[in-house]
Amino acid sequence: MENSPGMKESCALSEVRIILIGGRWSGKSSSGNTILRRERFECGRTRTAQSELRHEEVEGRELTVVDAPGWSSSLSLTEIPEGDKQAFKLNVSKCPPGPHAFLLVTALDSAFSMEERRPLEHHMKLLGERVWRHTMVLFTCGDYLGKKTIEQHIENEGEALKWLVNKCGNRYHVFNNKDKGDSSQVMLLLEKIDEMVWHNNGGYYCLDERIFHIIQEKQREAAERADKRRKRAEEQRQQMKPIILGSRNKLQELKLLILGQKTVGKSATGNILLRKEIFATCANERCQEGKGEVDGRQVTVIDTPGWWKNSSQCTEDMDQEIVRGLSLCPSGAHAVLLVVPLDVRFTDSQWRAVEEHMSLFDATVWKHTLVVFTYGDMLADKSIEEHIENERYPLQWLVDKCENKYHVLNNTKKKDTSQITELFEKIEEMVAENSGRLFCPDMSDIHRRVEEKFRRREIKQVLKQRLEQEYRRRELELLTGFKQTLISLQTEMKQKSLMGDKTKIKAISIGQRKKDEKEKEEKIATKISQEIEKLDKEILKSTTFLRNSIDFLIPTMSEDPQTTSVAGSSLDSQNPSSNLDKVLGWLSTLQIGRNVENQLTLSFSETSGYRSLLADHFALNRDDDELE
Repeated sequence: MENSPGMKESCALSEVRIILIGGRWSGKSSSGNTILRRERFECGRTRTAQSELRHEEVEGRELTVVDAPGWSSSLSLTEIPEGDKQAFKLNVSKCPPGPHAFLLVTALDSAFSMEERRPLEHHMKLLGERVWRHTMVLFTCGDYLGKKTIEQHIENEGEALKWLVNKCGNRYHVFNNKDKGDSSQVMLLLEKIDEMVWHNNGGYYCLDERIFHIIQEKQREAAERADKRRKRAEEQRQQMKPIILGSRNKLQELKLLILGQKTVGKSATGNILLRKEIFATCANERCQEGKGEVDGRQVTVIDTPGWWKNSSQCTEDMDQEIVRGLSLCPSGAHAVLLVVPLDVRFTDSQWRAVEEHMSLFDATVWKHTLVVFTYGDMLADKSIEEHIENERYPLQWLVDKCENKYHVLNNTKKKDTSQITELFEKIEEMVAENSGRLFCPDMSDIHRRVEEKFRRREIKQVLKQRLEQEYRRRELELLTGFKQTLISLQTEMKQKSLMGDKTKIKAISIGQRKKDEKEKEEKIATKISQEIEKLDKEILKSTTFLRNSIDFLIPTMSEDPQTTSVAGSSLDSQNPSSNLDKVLGWLSTLQIGRNVENQLTLSFSETSGYRSLLADHFALNRDDDELE
């Protein structure tokens, strides 16, 4: 709706509060400078974890502009670090009582694709659906349009950009940040904000007080835990200093094994450690060794192939190659460096993959492991302890598992030798804490664990297939039974219809006939509804049981490296693969039956050998004759 000039003047705001949001390198900071008509935000700076706020008077108006940290276009909502999500929500509190406008900044010199839409949508969800009423698209790089209009660009760009503009109520504006002297583009933007506020009945966006207090309380608790973790790490280092100083010399040789997921910066870490480009920073499929003299030490770095985030994608050959890295330093490794990136959240799937691969080594591996956090520039003005404590349990578990040993590398500061010197000092302290012992497990045991891991996976897959087959058969029976019920009801309805025709002749009145027919129809409809409801319950029970069958009946067959190794488990340590082959053979004859409640059961006898081979290993406390 178009407003008259007088109306626009009457609703002009004397104070305007703006929050700039968008992806990294979209031109937010530059746009903030254009709005304020002076260089108040530093462009091209390193990333900040906190918003930056500036005030300025422009054309008689008090402007407050908040430049929020940009988001990565490659992350899903589950991958965004928890601290970043909290900070994004708290942007609103930077300009109390709340912003009049969110300017969603996107550059015209690059396509706005579905890949760009997803992280944008994820972040906006953090603020709730009503945030869109206060949002306007701000296009930067206006000179890129040339002779085209912005409307032509929107129509030609694609569905993702059309969706964004429509989501913002067709509100948009174009900035040419190269022409900061053009004051008209700022004045027109402010007029559009006035109009948006007028349509919102003069309102501004505010965060729910309850959510605001919850976030503040979480941050306070995380800060307290972070302080305790930092102090604990410092105390550990202080305790080891007398031992280090009491030794004759620092370690003249360091052998380091690098482990981690693919694309987390393992190879780049190896290059930073050796202070030269030795490892190609692309996915490698083989272990690589690099050597060099660093800080007066002979340093050997073993870069291993990374594992997939989804551990089910890992093959036996891949895992055998990963563990082979340890054989490249026969006398043992001074440290295992477990690389974890800071630019994404440490998710449950990453946790499972780390735990699964670390369990392939000897149980003592954790005493020789130090977590190396890469992409340290992503921390910005946060401490590593704050990041750890703001994240969920998996990352805290990992750091605690490594006995609170961790270090941060900033990949953008490769010439900063102090970060490497400090890491080497931490490694020396860890070696001293281990009484000088290196990590040197029996490689034959490690390779055997890898073999067992994939034999166990094969067992799980066979059992899963058998259960799914039985489930499909049971589902077919239910559907067949339902068909018979419908046929029966259909026959009953025909019979009642014939009886109804005879009744029509004898009916005393038309009203009585209609009443009787209505009652019969209601009874039949009720019966059909009862049968459908009964079937729905059976299907739900069957579906739930299938899920539980896969999650519960199928053993994890994993080992806790803290308590035992696979080689020392209830399986025959001399020939575990042979026993796993026996289990596979037994599964081929496994009988899947039903109990009195029509639930699927796994039936086996005393002579099956199941109890002797895998009862303790599976930890399934069930009777010998039936496992529900």
